[in-house]
Amino acid sequence: MKLIFKNIYPIYFLLLLLFSVSCSTDEGVYVPIDERIGALPEFVIDPVDNPTTSEKVELGRKLFWDPVLSGNFDVACATCHHPDKGWGDNLARSIGVGGSGLGEVRTGGAIVDRNANTIINSAFNGIDVNGNYDPSNTAMFWDNRVSSLEEQSLEPIKSMPEMRGNAYSEENAIAIVSQRLANIPEYVTMFNDAFGSPNAIDGDKISKAIAAYERTIIANNSRFDQYARGDVNALTSFEIRGLNSFLEMNCTACHGGPMFSDYELHDLGIEDDGINDNGVNGKFRTPTLRNLSVTGPYFHNGTFSTLEEAVNFYNNFEQNDEDAQRLNFDENEVDAIVAFLRTLNDENFDKTVPDGVPSGLSVGGDIN
Repeated sequence: MKLIFKNIYPIYFLLLLLFSVSCSTDEGVYVPIDERIGALPEFVIDPVDNPTTSEKVELGRKLFWDPVLSGNFDVACATCHHPDKGWGDNLARSIGVGGSGLGEVRTGGAIVDRNANTIINSAFNGIDVNGNYDPSNTAMFWDNRVSSLEEQSLEPIKSMPEMRGNAYSEENAIAIVSQRLANIPEYVTMFNDAFGSPNAIDGDKISKAIAAYERTIIANNSRFDQYARGDVNALTSFEIRGLNSFLEMNCTACHGGPMFSDYELHDLGIEDDGINDNGVNGKFRTPTLRNLSVTGPYFHNGTFSTLEEAVNFYNNFEQNDEDAQRLNFDENEVDAIVAFLRTLNDENFDKTVPDGVPSGLSVGGDIN
């Protein structure tokens, strides 16, 4: 049953909505308002082999912010995924090793081919229209090349432009970083607390700790989520108009489910000027539409700076993918759609920056 919300709610429709929401919230999980979209779950699912513990999260937090994981001790995970930048970096394409500064003022160094995905709600990656997902088998990166947060967390450590530089080979990166951590007594204690003592530090444990930390970066109570859970006053009539347009134009063909992404690869014909990056045969993963206000610029190479530009693109692009459709909407609808997209924002996510890291290096890398 497709439910399209209108500006005036007939009493029978409102009762139907509230009945369906009350049934769903009893389960404490995903709440639909339409068969194609819905609220995020209230709780995160952990992989069977990596249950979350406070010790593991705290270890992951330190690792995420510590540039000891980079070849030249100058880049941390947080360099390109910082809470002040929506857990991205607000750059069209990230600047990795050798760079200096944070976000828009970062200069020098190696330029990465792609835009940094925010880690906000990455715990829910791969969630389908029914609210189901498997944290051990989901989609990561713009090309879906790995299938869990655990796998994802090690890839930047091995990447030359992102964190490794030319300090050592990709094949040796994880072993060398593991040995560095083993030489720091505080890390030895933290790994033992998180995984049992005594316990050798290795890539598996590094990945599990970082992933456990990333699963705490959640923003699942946007005004849209509140609306989907039954608060019919959470959105304005103008925002509801944008929601209606979003549904009627079938934007959910690619941007469906509670994360507003099908997590599939599509070719939109975005030009990559001077970049040797063709994704997967010209295709890149559908990004989430959540928290767009703090996670621009948009698309895999940061082509568009504003939401208005990104929405207007779908009126004009060359259709290279059968699932990606020109919207052909009236330009007057752009503001309403953008207003609706902004209701997916929830800035009540963890923005904590640790006071220090066990290596004694600069927290977050060379970002000051």
